[in-house]
Amino acid sequence: MPCAQVDHAGRSDTLKALAPLKARVQRCFEAGALATGCELSTDPVGPDYADMRPDRGMLALYRANAEALGRTFPDLPGGGVVGAATDMGNVSHVVPTIHPMLDLDCAPAVNHQPEFTAACVTAAADRAVLDGALAMAWTAADLAAATGGGLSAL
Repeated sequence: MPCAQVDHAGRSDTLKALAPLKARVQRCFEAGALATGCELSTDPVGPDYADMRPDRGMLALYRANAEALGRTFPDLPGGGVVGAATDMGNVSHVVPTIHPMLDLDCAPAVNHQPEFTAACVTAAADRAVLDGALAMAWTAADLAAATGGGLSAL
């Protein structure tokens, strides 16, 4: 019978940086098991999440379409691309991908917080959903027109 059980997840800016992080965490668990006389077993609960590699051209189209609807974007380092690892990051390593976000004007609240949840049931959130969907549809139309109806040219 195990002494304890823990579910854990590690995150890093890139898959390359994740590998040594995972090894260090594993050694910490091994040291803890050794120090306490417990048996250690580890089982992955899912795939590693890769860093997001957005298609910059597609992102520029989306931004222009969203701005045409009156949306604004802050000037952020790295061109406003979120660097967090996500399941969408895995997709972005295979096909041209974007992961756009629109502001709900609820700062400093961010996702996974009760204040953000409350902001998601407002007229501003409804507008963001509609604007995001329309900007995405326009972006898909722009891409289809630019590639002759297919994405293989990207």
